[in-house]
Amino acid sequence: MNSRVWILLGLFYLLLLLFVGRLWQLQVVQYEQYATRSQGNYLRTETSLAPRGRILDRNGQVIATNRLAVDLIYSGGEVHFKERILALAGLEELPKVEHEPVELMVNIPEALIPTLAELTAGEPNLKLLERIERVYPNPIAGPVVGYTALPSQEQLKEGYDPEELVGAAGLEAALEAQLKGIKGVVLAEVNARGQRVRFEELKEPQAGTDVYLTLDLNLQRAAEQALREGVEDINRIRMRYGLPLATRAKGAIVALDPRNGEVLAMATAPAFDPNLFGRRPRPNDKIRDLFADKDRPTLNRAVNAYPPGSTYKLATSSMALESGYVTTDTAFRCSPYIVFGGIRRNWARVDMGMMTVEEAIAQSCNTWYYQVAMLDPIGMVDKLHKRALELGVGRPTGLEIGEQAGIVPTLQWKRQNIPRDPRWWPGETLSIAIGQGYNKATPVQIARMLATIAQNGRQPELHLVRQIGKQVIQKPLTSVAGQHWKELQDGLRKTVTWGTAKHVLGNFPVATAGKTGTAQNETLTPGLEHAWYMGYGPVDPADPRPPLVVVAFFENGGEGSGVALPAARKVMAAYWKVGPDFAAR
Repeated sequence: MNSRVWILLGLFYLLLLLFVGRLWQLQVVQYEQYATRSQGNYLRTETSLAPRGRILDRNGQVIATNRLAVDLIYSGGEVHFKERILALAGLEELPKVEHEPVELMVNIPEALIPTLAELTAGEPNLKLLERIERVYPNPIAGPVVGYTALPSQEQLKEGYDPEELVGAAGLEAALEAQLKGIKGVVLAEVNARGQRVRFEELKEPQAGTDVYLTLDLNLQRAAEQALREGVEDINRIRMRYGLPLATRAKGAIVALDPRNGEVLAMATAPAFDPNLFGRRPRPNDKIRDLFADKDRPTLNRAVNAYPPGSTYKLATSSMALESGYVTTDTAFRCSPYIVFGGIRRNWARVDMGMMTVEEAIAQSCNTWYYQVAMLDPIGMVDKLHKRALELGVGRPTGLEIGEQAGIVPTLQWKRQNIPRDPRWWPGETLSIAIGQGYNKATPVQIARMLATIAQNGRQPELHLVRQIGKQVIQKPLTSVAGQHWKELQDGLRKTVTWGTAKHVLGNFPVATAGKTGTAQNETLTPGLEHAWYMGYGPVDPADPRPPLVVVAFFENGGEGSGVALPAARKVMAAYWKVGPDFAAR
């Protein structure tokens, strides 16, 4: 054997030795390292979404909950049983897939799921995908309960899953921290096609916390119905003025327990069904129409600020009494008009005689309040501001959802906000004294003011949440100083027995008190004023019925006594289960 053969054999054995050595290194020395890396090729961790907490009314009736939905996802390419799958999906051909998989079927009916599971088993291009869907079996006004949506790009960066539902408006958004669940972790074994073979749940998903609201679902429905029915009263007034008829009412009704600030009903109109946002495929055309609607059905008018009109006269009355501008015996003539920088008229075109503060409240006499304002038209402005804020007007009420603060003007406020005319004119005080001018208040603020007056200065913080999980929510009561609560209460009672609410509530089975209000607005068109009524009861200490405060507001409703007052009566009747309004339901 020559030297050349020995050299070739040597090289061969050297290469064989290197190969065996490398195998020994990989399979023995570095076994654990590469075993772990290999396992990573077919084991992966996935998240499992947690259901949101439910939203329930105070009695446990479910307002918002979850359901498991199943979709059929197609990633492109050929599939077996194509014709049968297309027939079940209601399609003629498989869609073209560009970059992302497409949905062949959404919200598959429960009866079809076993069949599709069998047809898609082993199919690399088809997958049944489970997801959690938010549903509202007992929907209340959409602007109040809100709705959910898929997370934004910013929320994805915060840790939300692309398929996780997020509160987008109303209570769903306000209670996101409580309703949001904690995602689970799954260790999944997948084959070369990316299909699950086995999985192990490393961490179970934790459902969000159930939230019980203060709302009474039955009273909420009564309030929403009273708002819808209000369009009939609105149109009676519009026909009188020859105005175009309304197709639906715009307004809000708030009912609460004055003892603790629990909101028993919060209705707003027009509204929308929150289920609209939970459906897939999403009806984008209907959602676009909703946000483009000029009547703004997405607006919660219960927490939006408007000119309060004559409901604000209670703040003026309280300020005048507590500041000593008037006494219980002070009387001014309720004339049809006065002259102060022009003619300022009362709503009544006749002389109604001399009136004290109680009678002025009951008959809502504008000229009586004008004469009070004329006593100190500049010095009174900041005092009225201070008293209105103490009573709860012009500042948030404590609700969990967002609310406007409103406006209770001061001399400085005008200097800062109306630079073209910073001086306060005496005639402006006459306007704000009757709830006009720059004043703006929300229906929930008017409700809190009335609750404060009805309870001799004990003021509740309003809230919509009664219980989070097992934690019962209790809000504090504050005390508002005052010596003349009885005079205000007597004036409110006379409104029902003698004044502007007698024609509707004079014979009501429960003794109540209240105040009508008609507020001029930017239209300045007779018949399009905002309509208000605020009422409470029972006023008889011997009456065992639970107390209630109701505020009804109708945007461009025409007049408080003709529109808002009947709506408030319907809510009272539903709560106390009395009268023909309740029997009719």
